[in-house]
Formats: sequence, structure tokens, C-alpha cells
Amino acid sequence: MKRQDPIGPEFYVPLATAERISDAAFYLAAALSIVVLLIDKNAQPRLYGSIQATFAVSVVAIFVSGIITKTYFAARAHSSRSSDFVSNAFVVPLGPNPSHGYYNTSAKDPFLRIAASVLENTLFTKSILKKMLHFERARISIYGVVWLWAAFYRATDLELIAAAAQVLFSEQLLSRWIRMEWLRSRVEGLYDDLYALIQSTSDIRDKRFQARVINALIRYETSKAQAGLSISSRIFKALNADLSSKWRSISGQLGLASLEEPEP
Repeated sequence: MKRQDPIGPEFYVPLATAERISDAAFYLAAALSIVVLLIDKNAQPRLYGSIQATFAVSVVAIFVSGIITKTYFAARAHSSRSSDFVSNAFVVPLGPNPSHGYYNTSAKDPFLRIAASVLENTLFTKSILKKMLHFERARISIYGVVWLWAAFYRATDLELIAAAAQVLFSEQLLSRWIRMEWLRSRVEGLYDDLYALIQSTSDIRDKRFQARVINALIRYETSKAQAGLSISSRIFKALNADLSSKWRSISGQLGLASLEEPEP
């Protein structure tokens, strides 16, 4: 089956663009918050005033773009993906353009399809997050070391230290890294739990199995919502072939096809 994912281009591409705009506003404000401290407002009042005004505009842009990104772009993207997920699980189109071939499972039972799809999603998510964290850990380490050096160096202006601290401990840097580490840990634990559940289940009609599958789905979706992070599409594309091959091997090991509900 040819892969077709209309959800990505229609909803996640605009979300990525909105996030880039918000990040650009943040880095502009961060740079200006430090630059303004290096300018003598008495000697260069016009330049100082221009930078202050630009800084104020960039702060407002951060606030507005952040609100719009979270309440509109992110909300509609995640809602559309969730609807598409349920459409795939129950083979019922809940939207005008459902995806085809996006979820790599041949199971026919809806609860088994949900279990397989969530397991596949957690495999991809934890693998991509591990790759993303290589950059995040390096960036935070560099910023942290530089800030600590400046803080302990007596000649550093306290206002400069305070401005740098606002950047380091912001939503886009330290908070983002912590949330990414937390989400990776949550998804890895969920992957292990769901793998063990599928491996130990012989009767998919058991209500306990079905309830735990729904619980796993809720845990996965709420964890993503709480973290408030977007997975890197660039890393996804780079890892997609290897992860898809790994998923085929895992689904074969679990014998997902053999767990199908027998004909009455």
C-alpha cells in the first residue's frame, strides 16, 4: 500500500513554521537583552532606545506566537492526528482525508491495532528523542558552563549575569531539555510495558487486555501533551527506514498476526 499522510502537510508543517517563528523571536529577544546592557544610554541614546523598543516588540512576539502556536496550531495538529489514529484502529473514517499506510499494522481487531500502533509510535518517539537529546544536552552543557563561569568571575556585571540567566532558564532552553528527558523516560517505560503486555497476551478479547491497551494509549497521548514538544521531522526522515525495518522485526517477534481473534 502506498503511504499517504495528509495530516502532516496540512497540520504539522504549519505547526513547525509557527514554532520556528516563536524560536526566532526568543533568540532575538535573548540577544537584545544582553546587547542593551553593553550600550551606554547617555552616549548613544537613539541606539539604546531603538534596541529597547525592538526588545519590547520581540517579547510581545514571543508571547503572542507562543499562545497561537499552543492553542491553535499544536491543538489542531494533535487533534487531527488523534482522530486519524482512531480512524485507523476502528477502520472508520472520522475525517475527510484519512491516512493510508501511515500505521504499519495488519491486525484486524481494533484493540490489537491500537496496541500495535501505540507500540510502533513509542518505538519511533523514543528513538527520535534519543537523537534529539544529543544536541540538547550539548547545548545546555555549553550554556550552563559559560553561565557558571560568568557567575563566578567577579568582574562580570551582575546585570549581564541576570540577563543570561533569563535566557538559560527559559522555556526554550533548560525547560525544553528537562521536558524532553522526561518524555523520553515516560515513552521508554510505556514501550516496555506495552511490549510485555502484548507478549504475554493470548486472548485479545479479555477485557483486562483491552482496558490496559486503552490506558497505554491515554498515557502516551497525555505524556506528549504534557511535554508540549514536537518531534523533529528531519530526524524522523533520517531514521524512518531503519526504524521501520526494526518495527517489522519486532512485530514478527511478538507474533501480532497470530494474536488475531479466531473466526467464530
